[in-house]
Amino acid sequence: MNGALLSLNAGSSSLKFALFETAAGWHDGQLPVPLLRGEIDVREQRPLLRYELPGQPERSVEPQAMRGDIAAETAWLVAWMQRDMGLPAPGAVAHRIVHGGLRFTHAVRIDAQVEAELRRLVSLAPLHQGPGLDGVRAARDALPAAVQVACFDTAFHAGHADAERRYAIPRRWHDLGYQRYGFHGLSFDAISRRLPGLLGQRARGAVVVAHLGSGASICGLRDLRSVSTTMGYTALDGLVMATRCGSLDPGLVLHWLQQDGLEPSRISDLLYRESGLLGVSQISADLRELLASDDPRARDAVDLFTASVVRHVGAVAASIGGLDALVFTGGIGTHQAPVRAAVAARLGWMGVSLDSEANEAGATLVSGSSSRVPVLVLRTDEEAVMALQAAELAGTPTRRVAHAG
Repeated sequence: MNGALLSLNAGSSSLKFALFETAAGWHDGQLPVPLLRGEIDVREQRPLLRYELPGQPERSVEPQAMRGDIAAETAWLVAWMQRDMGLPAPGAVAHRIVHGGLRFTHAVRIDAQVEAELRRLVSLAPLHQGPGLDGVRAARDALPAAVQVACFDTAFHAGHADAERRYAIPRRWHDLGYQRYGFHGLSFDAISRRLPGLLGQRARGAVVVAHLGSGASICGLRDLRSVSTTMGYTALDGLVMATRCGSLDPGLVLHWLQQDGLEPSRISDLLYRESGLLGVSQISADLRELLASDDPRARDAVDLFTASVVRHVGAVAASIGGLDALVFTGGIGTHQAPVRAAVAARLGWMGVSLDSEANEAGATLVSGSSSRVPVLVLRTDEEAVMALQAAELAGTPTRRVAHAG
C-alpha cells in the first residue's frame, strides 16, 4: 500500500475522519499519528467541520453538505483535503462498518460481494450500517484508484465465550446468527492498546471501559481482550443512549404490536430515533443541552442515563470477576465531568472515588488518593485502529504493543 490512508468513521450523529501517511515505522504497532484529523458535526442545525493539524490549534469551516447525507459529506471532504489543504490523495480508505455479522471478524477489502453482504445487515444497525456503506460508495466514486477496506465494530468481541454470546432462545435460531455481537469494538480496541503504558501489569486484570456518547456501551476486558459487553444482536441493547432506548422488556414490543397495533416500522422509529435522552426529556438528544437545562424533564433524562451506566458497570464487573480499573471514553465520557462524578459517586461501594479537581480539569487520571480503583479518562482513537487494520490487511507488518500516548 502506497501513499496516504484515510479513515472514515460514520457514526450515528457525526462523520469523523483522519488522514495518515503510511510508513515503515508503523511496524512497531503504536497507534499512528495523523496528518489531519477532524469531524463533521451539527451545531444549531448547521454542519460544521472542526479539524486539527499536528501542533496547531483546532480550526473550523462550514462544509457545503447537509447533515445526515454521509455520501455528500464524504465527497466534499475528499475534495476539500486535496483542494484546500494540499494533502495527498489516499491510496486506501478504511471505513468503520458497525456490523460484521457471523462472517466478518477481521478487516476485509470491500468488493461487490462483500458490500452486498454488509447491506443485508442494515436492519441490525440502521443508524450506522447504511451511512457507513454510503461512505464507501462516495469514497469509491471520489477515489476510484484507492483500496476500500471495511473495519468492523463487532470484530473485537468475536472471541466471547458461548455464555456471553448466546441468548436463551431455541438453538436453531442461535445457529442462524441470532446472537450477541457487541459494538464499539474499534473504540475498545484503541483503549486496550493504551492501557499497559498507563496501568502497567494492572492493565491485564479486570478493566471496565465505558464508551459514552450518542451511542453508548460498556466493555469488560481481561488480558486486554473483550470478555463481556452490554450491546447485543443490535445496537439498541444496554445503556440508555441519545435517541435509543437501551435495555427493554421484549414484552413491551409485543404489546405494541399485538395490543396497540403499531406497525414494525413505527416501532423501529420509536426505539431507534425517538427514545433515550430525547424521548425522556422531550427537549434534546444532546446531553450537553440537558445538563444546561433547568427543565425537570432534562434532569429525569440525565438521571436515567447515569443510573443506566452504574447498573451496567456493576453487571460487567461481576461478569469479568472484579474491577481493577475503570475507563471513561467517548464524547460524553471524555467531556462531561458531571456525568463521571455522578457515576463514580454511586460506585463508591466498589472502591471508586474521584479527585474533583482532576475530574473537572479532564485529567487522564481522575481517581482520588483514597480510591482503590484507578479511574482514567481517555480519548479513544477508532480512526488510528482502522488505519492499523487496513495496513495489516495490505501487508504492512505490524504487531500489537502498548501505546502510552
